[in-house]
Amino acid sequence: MKRYLIFLFTIFSSVILIAGTDGTIRGRVTDVEGMGLPGANIIISELGMGAAADMEGNYILLNVPVGSYDVTVQMIGYQKQTIKEVAVTMDQSLWLNFKLPEAVVEGDEIEVLGTRPLVEKGTTSKKVTVSKE
Repeated sequence: MKRYLIFLFTIFSSVILIAGTDGTIRGRVTDVEGMGLPGANIIISELGMGAAADMEGNYILLNVPVGSYDVTVQMIGYQKQTIKEVAVTMDQSLWLNFKLPEAVVEGDEIEVLGTRPLVEKGTTSKKVTVSKE
């Protein structure tokens, strides 16, 4: 009987030691109208890890260490959005859904002037004429 109890105690204590030390963040990225945004980037810059949304806007970040992080979502043509101090707990899945409003990107006007030198060094050649003499 003692051996049986020791065996059970060993199995249960080893299960506790094998418990994970990381969590999961998952969710969906949509626009204001609820349409999924494929290819949206979800980034945790403190860890240097991230993911891209699938065709329906769903994403999953696996093996995120336990702690609090800022989660940023960005996509071209939409406003960048950050949720601060997201608490990741051990062996838990945290659901974060994002709704990104459209954004117009305006840049400064750039004027490019193309000028050509009068003599192009690479295209000039020397002409030599040889006569009978």
